[in-house]
Amino acid sequence: MKTALLLVAACLTPAVCVADTLPFGQASAYNVVALGTVDSNGNPVIAGTIATNADIGGRIAAADQVLIGTTIGSGLNADPWGAAATYGMVSTNGLVAGQIFNINGGGNIYAPGNNATINFNDGGVRVTSGPSGLDFSTLRSTLQLQSATLALLAPNGIVGAPTPSGANPSWLILEGTSSTLNVFNITAGQFADANHNIDIVVPAGSTVIVNVSGTNVTLGAGIYYNGVQYSGDNAADQNILFNFSEAQTLAIDAQFSASALAPYAVLTGNGQMSGNFIAAQIGQTGEIHNVEFTGALPTPPNDPPTVPEPGTLALMGTGALSLAMRLRGGRRS
Repeated sequence: MKTALLLVAACLTPAVCVADTLPFGQASAYNVVALGTVDSNGNPVIAGTIATNADIGGRIAAADQVLIGTTIGSGLNADPWGAAATYGMVSTNGLVAGQIFNINGGGNIYAPGNNATINFNDGGVRVTSGPSGLDFSTLRSTLQLQSATLALLAPNGIVGAPTPSGANPSWLILEGTSSTLNVFNITAGQFADANHNIDIVVPAGSTVIVNVSGTNVTLGAGIYYNGVQYSGDNAADQNILFNFSEAQTLAIDAQFSASALAPYAVLTGNGQMSGNFIAAQIGQTGEIHNVEFTGALPTPPNDPPTVPEPGTLALMGTGALSLAMRLRGGRRS
């Protein structure tokens, strides 16, 4: 598979990594994706549902159901990965009676059954049978592994760098100098500090990966990019990815203009969001704008090294999760 979803299994030196298209495989074309999690026998642990009534500018896809009616697809003007999407909405296990969906863009939707009211404001039909166009089982395992391997990238940026001239001295500055890929590691506490906005200071156009450690993570203040806080459909932050490889819960309670990969987390919040948002489950959120991630994620070499066997499957959803935790354990030791 010739995409960046082939992962970064052994690419631990950012300067030598290369990139390809479709950073998250077919999920790249969806503004919001709920993957769900499963145990070692393939049984659901976290249902891959989406349950927000906030307006969503792009496409959405749920491994289980979209539970609450909302407006979808109003912001597809800048849509770099749109050709990879089969439907404007995928609700694998149908919709809920009494809910109303306004489909303003993205064409047809996939939702078995006949529950809910769907208003197609740009044309389109409801498809109730056949494939959804998304293999959630494969997508889940590859994105879990992608998150784990991105978390192993060697950081090459400075966290807590000196405040640039004219900037607020209370901000947390993430400074990188690479014109291609800048990697930062921060803690859940730094991410949650309501008194310190996060300012990402890097060369324009470079890809940014911010790995955030911790199992229960909340955004406490805003995200800035080179001293400016962008919002709405502005694509200035489209090369920034926050990776939450350990998170079980993720709350976006402040303005967040960047993409988020949190394959084991239940994502909620009340802050305005702009990016691709991939999690195990999506609850109530703030308004979500369709700014698809176009950064150049690293890909692995042709012959990645052998990964140690996982020592246990306890509390782990899949073999990919076992591998991810084993890899992270190796880094800490």
